[in-house]
Amino acid sequence: MSPVKERDYDDDEDGDVEGWFVFDHTTILVVYRRHNYYIKAAILAVLAALYFSYFGYALHYRFGDEGSIRLLWITCLVVFILLLKLIMRCLRPQLEQLSSSQPISFTRQHHRHINWLFCIFL
Repeated sequence: MSPVKERDYDDDEDGDVEGWFVFDHTTILVVYRRHNYYIKAAILAVLAALYFSYFGYALHYRFGDEGSIRLLWITCLVVFILLLKLIMRCLRPQLEQLSSSQPISFTRQHHRHINWLFCIFL
């Protein structure tokens, strides 16, 4: 057997651990800033997959008791809210363009007068 050469880390002049950590930290930040959207999407996809696997197991294990019904309703509510936010994000430019039209801006400026006229006529 050949003798094992032990490395003395205390007297290591060319291995700057602190410099390596700073370099690695800045490299990670650069990569994160470049691929911010993809990293967040991957994390959200993993979290959603984990939650829905838990959800499926919980409903498979014992469906019909109060806890599973609550879990089902809360999950449906959260999915509905997320879908609504997604739809609103996609349709926002069309809604802003629609709300900047002349009749709507006139109604916004004179809404009190219009309300009084409706109250008088009704």
